[in-house]
Amino acid sequence: MNATIKLGIAFLFIGFISSCQKISKTTQFTANVPAYMSYEDLRSSIQNDNSHSLVKPGKIFLYNSLILINDYESGIHIYDNGNPSSPSHVAFISIPGNVDIAVRDNILYADSYTDIVAIDISDPTNAREVGRSNNALSYTIPSGMDWNYPVAEIDESKGVVTGYTIGEVEETCKNEDCKTFYNINEDWGGSWGGQMMSDEGSPVSFSGNSNSVRSASSSNNSAIAGSMARFMMIENYLYVITDESTVNIFDITTKNMRSVGEFKPWNDANGWGMIETLFTFKEHLFIGSNAGMLAYDISSPAAPVFLSSYSHMTSCDPVVANDEYAFITLRSGGNNCNWGNTNQLDILDIKDIMNPKEITTFGLSNPHGLDIDSENEILFVCDGFDGLKVYDFNDIQRVSSNRLDHYAGLETYDVIVNNGIAHVIGTEGLKQFTYDNTGKLSELSTIPLN
Repeated sequence: MNATIKLGIAFLFIGFISSCQKISKTTQFTANVPAYMSYEDLRSSIQNDNSHSLVKPGKIFLYNSLILINDYESGIHIYDNGNPSSPSHVAFISIPGNVDIAVRDNILYADSYTDIVAIDISDPTNAREVGRSNNALSYTIPSGMDWNYPVAEIDESKGVVTGYTIGEVEETCKNEDCKTFYNINEDWGGSWGGQMMSDEGSPVSFSGNSNSVRSASSSNNSAIAGSMARFMMIENYLYVITDESTVNIFDITTKNMRSVGEFKPWNDANGWGMIETLFTFKEHLFIGSNAGMLAYDISSPAAPVFLSSYSHMTSCDPVVANDEYAFITLRSGGNNCNWGNTNQLDILDIKDIMNPKEITTFGLSNPHGLDIDSENEILFVCDGFDGLKVYDFNDIQRVSSNRLDHYAGLETYDVIVNNGIAHVIGTEGLKQFTYDNTGKLSELSTIPLN
C-alpha cells in the first residue's frame, strides 16, 4: 500500500471518529423567559369577570342584539346593542389566550391557547363551560416579548406560555439540538421555532352582512362576524384554522366537538402560503392566505371540495365576496405579511368560480378588514391608521375613484355591516355608524376603552 493511499485512509478514519463525537455547548444569555399556566389551570379558567374593562380590542361578532368583542388574549366582552345609540356592557368572560369567536344557538365557541372551548351564554352574566376539545390547536406563544432579546427555550410540558420576563438563562444543547429552537450570536439576530399568535388572528374571518346567506346561525337567531376570523360555522360544523396550513372540521353536536376531518389548502393548491382567514357566501368557502385566495364548494360541509385559486404577492389578505365579485385587501407588515410596500385592494370577477379573474386593483394605506353591502353596492374598508373608507362599486372598474366617505378619526381593524349600520373595531374601541344608500357615514355611538 503506497503512502498516498495510507494517508487517505487515515483522513477517512479521523473524519469517521469526528462524526461520532458528541457535541455539547452551554450558553449564557439574557432572554425573554416564558411564564407558564399549567394545562390543569387552563382547563379550569373559564369564568365571569364582569368588572373587567376593554383593554385591547380584537375581533368582533354580532349575535342577535348582542355585540361580542374579543379583548386580545384575555377573553370576550358582551354588550347589549338593542339600542345602537347606547350599547351597554353586559358581561366579560375570561378566556386565557382567546383571539377568535363563533356563536350558534347560545353556545360560544372560542380558542383558548391550545384548546377550543364551548361556553353556554344563555345568561351571559353566568357563562359556563359545556364542552372542550383539548389540544385542538397548534401550540402558540403569545405576543408581548421584548424584541431586543431572544426567547428562552419553551418547555411545552409545563403548560401554555402566558407572558415573559427578562432574565438570565443558561442552556446546554447537544448535537443536532444545538441552535434548533433559537439562534444566538454575539449581536443577537435570533429566531426561534414555534408559532406566534399573529395579528390575524387572526391572524388570523367570518362573514358579516345583512344577507341571511352570510349568517352562521340557525333560522331562529342571527350570527354574523367579520372578515378577519379563523373560525367559521357551517351548519353543524365548526371550521377552524388550526395551524398555518390546516383547516380542521369539528362536529359541534358532540360535547367535546369531535373532529370529523381536516384539509390542507397547501396540498390543494400546490403549496399555497400561510392560510389566515375564512369567509363563506352561500355554498362557497373563501380562504385568504398570504399568497392568494382559495375557493371551495361546501354544499356538503363535512367534505369541502376545492374549486379554484387566485395568487398574489406575499401579503396579509382577508377576503369578502358575493355572487359576482371577491374583494381582497393586501397589506405589508405583520407577522406573516410582506415586509415591502404592498398596500392595495384587489377586486376579482368570480361569476365563473372555477376561473377567478382580476378586474382592478388600487392602492391603500394599510388595509385590514372589509365588508360589503351588496344591495346598495357599497364597499367598506378598514384602512388601518388611515381610518374607514367607503366606496361605491356599482361601476366595478372605477371603484377607486368613487369613494363616498372617509372617517379618519380611528385606527381601524375590522368592520361588520348589518341593517344599515357599520360596526367598526379599532385601537380605541368600537364605533357604530349609520349610513344611507349614498354611503355617507353618521356616527351613532362608541364603545371606548376603559
